[in-house]
Amino acid sequence: MMPLYMRNLLKEPPHLLKNFHYEDVLSFLELGSEERFLRGETIVNEHDRVQTAYLVGEGKVGVWKDEIQLAILDEGSFIGETFLFSKQNRMAKVVCEENAILLSFQRYDVLNYFRRRPEKLFNIFTKNIIEIQQKKIENMNVQLLNLKKRLLGN
Repeated sequence: MMPLYMRNLLKEPPHLLKNFHYEDVLSFLELGSEERFLRGETIVNEHDRVQTAYLVGEGKVGVWKDEIQLAILDEGSFIGETFLFSKQNRMAKVVCEENAILLSFQRYDVLNYFRRRPEKLFNIFTKNIIEIQQKKIENMNVQLLNLKKRLLGN
């Protein structure tokens, strides 16, 4: 039987899989390997090579840089969604904030998945990545603006 978190991800697909048909969402999710983490465990270390992306199926994870928490990600959030295009090192550390189940996706498996699908699906996937990155930039700009206002006493 399919785990509850998988049923929830199928019911409300993550933004990265927005505009995928149900069957494509299911087959993409099935590429992932389930990994369980306990609260406080490190999922990703800063400066690790990017080979894998993670989808939070259940629980919450925190993104940390220089001992400062940058974000909390919950169900449906991807970690490292640019892994197909970037072979850079990780920019932050990701720590489990509460017990969590993540699906890990290997670059090679995802590339093979898209090679066997219509090109349109990969184009949708790429567009979704751009939207996610744009939203992250918008959020960072808001945080920066708020920080500047506090520092200037506005």
